[in-house]
Amino acid sequence: MISFENIDKFDWLYDFYMNYLCIMHNHIYYRHFYILNQENIPEKGQPTIVIANHQNGMMDAMAILHTMFRDRRQPVFIARGDIFKKDSVARILRFLKIMPTFRSRDGNVSDVKSNLALYNRAARVLRKGGTLVIFPEATHQSGHFMNTFKKGFARIAFSAEELNDFQLGLQVLPLNIHYSNYFNFRSDLMVTVGKPFTFEELFDTYKENHDKGYLALNEKARARVKEITPDIDIPEYYNEIDALTQMMSEPLLKSKGLNPNNLPNQKDAAMTIIANIRQYRDNAPDKFEQLMLKMREYMSLLKNMGLQNWIVNRKLSMFRLVLRILSMIVTFPLYLFGFINNYVPRAITKHFTNRIKDPMLHSSFQYVLGTVITFPIFYLLILAIVWIVSKHFWIALIYVVLTFLTAFFVHYYKIAFRKLRTFFRARYFRKTDDYQRLCQLNTEINEEMEGIIF
Repeated sequence: MISFENIDKFDWLYDFYMNYLCIMHNHIYYRHFYILNQENIPEKGQPTIVIANHQNGMMDAMAILHTMFRDRRQPVFIARGDIFKKDSVARILRFLKIMPTFRSRDGNVSDVKSNLALYNRAARVLRKGGTLVIFPEATHQSGHFMNTFKKGFARIAFSAEELNDFQLGLQVLPLNIHYSNYFNFRSDLMVTVGKPFTFEELFDTYKENHDKGYLALNEKARARVKEITPDIDIPEYYNEIDALTQMMSEPLLKSKGLNPNNLPNQKDAAMTIIANIRQYRDNAPDKFEQLMLKMREYMSLLKNMGLQNWIVNRKLSMFRLVLRILSMIVTFPLYLFGFINNYVPRAITKHFTNRIKDPMLHSSFQYVLGTVITFPIFYLLILAIVWIVSKHFWIALIYVVLTFLTAFFVHYYKIAFRKLRTFFRARYFRKTDDYQRLCQLNTEINEEMEGIIF
């Protein structure tokens, strides 16, 4: 295995690369990137382990990096060891300041034994005032729920303190990473920074029994992350409760005079709704079961008709429909220009992304392969070709700028088209028994939920 001895050394090339990624991540790929409670981040030079929920592959790491990078610190990430098997890949990961930790299923016994050296390396990073980042769940999941924390995080934390005679003063910083949509370009992202904590009260427990110490620290850390995380911890009704949080978020926020399109507001609303549903289950289990069955039927009808919740019980005005159609006809040439000129990088990105079996890695590939690499290279090629053909640099520059701007227009045009199609489908189904049942369920669910959350 290659050496990770100097992984925490400040790297100017890495610094330049991260500034480029910061622009692409914060301003191009995501529409809004929120960081809440940034004042909770410990000062640079304070030994810190950052822990967070893990949902969206590499995008979670990018979210943390761009949260911590504002003071130009270069945190070291801990990742599962199986991705380091090839030296070429391991060197890239080392440049990105990612070092491995091995589990028994990742490799042979010697790999797992090498963890001791890596824990010592991590401890030295912390002793010098560095920052480590680890996802204690040790896997990513597709949803707003938390898995159990694995021992790796606690082992590293206690090892760092032990190697410094329990005088390190290590702080653990809990984060929550929350997305408006896991997969879509120009969605919103927010990172909520919790209050850092220490764990010196667990040192004696660890000294008496390492496993009990690991368990106690994991419980404390998970509770701190859970405090700032929308955690749907009723797995048998996860889909129904997740849909209810989306369905009731807007009316809840509007009742408080808050912007329903603001992601921090949406997250707060989701946590309130989840907590109230959990309480409703405990206090009225029979009614809760009936609500879940209604929601399951409602979701099934939506899926069968190809509709979305926002269109149900909505007045389907022909005047608004005509206006939407006319606006899309008028702006179609702009869409066509953007679609044609951005087709190649988009097709390349889509082709390779679709080959990835794990859907929770799709946005990572879209971001890295598309936003960071393919689109910028293609725009440079267009600049060169138009410059050569026109013999005027300013014409080439205007052409590339228009190509870039219309890439965003194409994205929003497609969203508008999908909404228009949903509008037509609703008008088509509105006189059917299924649609009438859908509207009835929508009314009943809204009325019951209003009693739960208001």
